[in-house]
Amino acid sequence: MTTATNLYSTTAVSGPGAVRVDDSELPVAAPPELGGPGGGWNSEQLYAAALATCLHQSIELIASSGGDDTSGCTVSAGVTLRHEGAEKYDVEARLKVELPNVPESRRQDLVDLAVSHAPLIGGWPVGVA
Repeated sequence: MTTATNLYSTTAVSGPGAVRVDDSELPVAAPPELGGPGGGWNSEQLYAAALATCLHQSIELIASSGGDDTSGCTVSAGVTLRHEGAEKYDVEARLKVELPNVPESRRQDLVDLAVSHAPLIGGWPVGVA
């Protein structure tokens, strides 16, 4: 039996108009498309940012051990909130990775390995360019 080692922990507390993450506060608001005032972050934006950041950091980590040049690497994540009937919501996410300085023959393998190490990505489709 192995025991996991905690590497990092954080706490977010959401309240009216803001979410506090550790010692920082972000304004939050529902987007106008959902009847909100806008002017703040919403959960879909925060989720997209978390997905893109998680995969980007995983790519950087995996590439550093393999000697790949990830300069110019970008990861985009699109998140869509969907509604199906009363009170039934879900999200869909799609990610795209651009690795302009990694040989094309190596890109997919690098991204696949990074996805397998990125704890938040879990099954979302990831395109590679």
